[in-house]
Amino acid sequence: MAKQEILTEITKVYENLTEEELTNLGIVLGAYRSFRGNRRNHIGYVSMPITSGKRLYDIFSKEQVQTVDELIAKCGKDILWEMVMKPNIQEGVAFADSLGKRDNLLFIAPSVFEAKRWRWSQDAYMSLWYRVIGEMAGKHVLMDGWEYSNGGVDEVLFSLFLQWRIIRASTTKNASEIFGLKNFSPEMSFDESSKELDAMWKIVIVDSAGNEIRLDSALEKCVEAAKDLKARGLPHDFELRNSAIGLFHSHT
Repeated sequence: MAKQEILTEITKVYENLTEEELTNLGIVLGAYRSFRGNRRNHIGYVSMPITSGKRLYDIFSKEQVQTVDELIAKCGKDILWEMVMKPNIQEGVAFADSLGKRDNLLFIAPSVFEAKRWRWSQDAYMSLWYRVIGEMAGKHVLMDGWEYSNGGVDEVLFSLFLQWRIIRASTTKNASEIFGLKNFSPEMSFDESSKELDAMWKIVIVDSAGNEIRLDSALEKCVEAAKDLKARGLPHDFELRNSAIGLFHSHT
C-alpha cells in the first residue's frame, strides 16, 4: 500500500467535515493556540476511551450483543451513556489529573471537551485531536485499555506517523491541508517551519506507567485485544494494524 493511501486512512476524516464543523473547529483551535511559547515542553495529550473501549466490549459480552444498536435495543437508549461513556469520562479525567501531579505537566483530556450542542461528528472530534497532538503535545500518554478504543488506536498511529517523519518539509501541503497543522503557514520562514517539524518528530509516546511505546509494543497490545475479542466472538479489525506494519517496513 502506498504511503499516501495509508496516510489517507487516518486523515480522511478532515475531508468529511461540513463547513459549519470547519468553522467551529477553527474557533476551538484558536482557543488552544492562545497558549504561546514552548508548548510541547509543557503540554501532554492523553488517549482515553470515550464512546468505546474495553468497557463497551465487556457489556457486549454480558448482554450477548455485537453492536451498539443491538445493545440499545435490548437495554434502552441510556445504556451507552450510563454504562460506557459516563464512567469512561470520569476515569479519563481522573487519570489526566493524576498525570498532571506526577509529571508536573498540563495534560489535555479529550473527554472534557463536549460539542454535542454543536452536533459535531466523530470525524470533527478526531480532526481536532489530530491537530492538537501535532501542534502542541510533546508527550502522548496512553491510558490502560487504549488498544480497545478505535479512536485510541487511530491517535497512536498518528503519533507514530509523526515519529517516523512521514510529514517532511517536502510535504508541507499535507501538514497544512490534510493534517490541518496551521502553524505551517505561508508566513513562516523555512527555518521556522523546520524547527516546528523537528519538534513534531520528537513526540514521545508512553503508557500509563511511563514506559515508552514503539511500533512493536503498540502492535502487540492491538493483537492481544483482537485475540481477546475474537475469543469472545466479538467484532475485531486488523486494518489499521496491518497498515501500520506495511508503512513501517516501507519507511525503514
